Amino acid sequence: MRIGLVVHSGRDASLDAAHEAARILLGEGVEVVVADDGDSPGDLPVPVVETDRFADGLDLAISFGGDGTFLRAAHFCRDAGVPVLGVNLGRLGFLAEIEIDDLGPALEHVAVGEFEIEDRSTLEVRVEDPQGEHVDAGWALNEVSIEKTARQRLLLMDVHVGNTLFAKVPADALVVATATGSTAYALSAGGPILSPRVDATLVVPVAPHTLFDRTLVAGPDEAVRVHVLPDQESAVVSADGRSPVAVTAGGVVHVVGGGRPVRLARVGSPDFYGLVRRKFGLH
Repeated sequence: MRIGLVVHSGRDASLDAAHEAARILLGEGVEVVVADDGDSPGDLPVPVVETDRFADGLDLAISFGGDGTFLRAAHFCRDAGVPVLGVNLGRLGFLAEIEIDDLGPALEHVAVGEFEIEDRSTLEVRVEDPQGEHVDAGWALNEVSIEKTARQRLLLMDVHVGNTLFAKVPADALVVATATGSTAYALSAGGPILSPRVDATLVVPVAPHTLFDRTLVAGPDEAVRVHVLPDQESAVVSADGRSPVAVTAGGVVHVVGGGRPVRLARVGSPDFYGLVRRKFGLH
């Protein structure tokens, strides 16, 4: 078995956990590598692999950090179909579900291939300029966010679902999220919590200047088209908080579900509702 590590080097706890994981896995005869993505330690006793080759030959990737580190690992691994297991060393963490106290027993299962795979839907995003020319494309596991750049002004958007103009939205931003992403940016903007078993696309306005401030829940195959209206400052769009891309006023952002899934590794039975209860301290 070959396992790759993705590590948040800015946290001592993540570094310590990665060292311990490497020690355990190597002791079990597992081949271990670490991603060289500019945020990983160089002193782990395993080979360092460039990110564009990281997924080659991997049976599993393990992230050490919060959900942001998990998302980096997912972006390295999705297209190769490599599953990702998250060790949570962040604050909230809905994607990275293994807690540090459970690391040893979880790795014992992993070393002998005892883990389940759960597919999570993704969003495909495409950005066009006012002339309809291609600007950029990408994908997101959590969300696509379209945000204003002019602090003192709202972002004016026409939001279409399918071929229908759904609403004119003046807001600070608009979040288009998966069910997986319902517990991330969309939640902080007032959106609902969706079970990851629900295949849906959320459209969530952020601080809208309108009486209609509800989340729209659309089908994954219903394309969302956001027209950034002319005569205002540019917007920026990002997928899973990755490098933002400028959207010129008059440009369009296309988002649709049904993209190639991210494969999540699970050790033991997933308990989404128990996880939500623990993370939010519900009693």
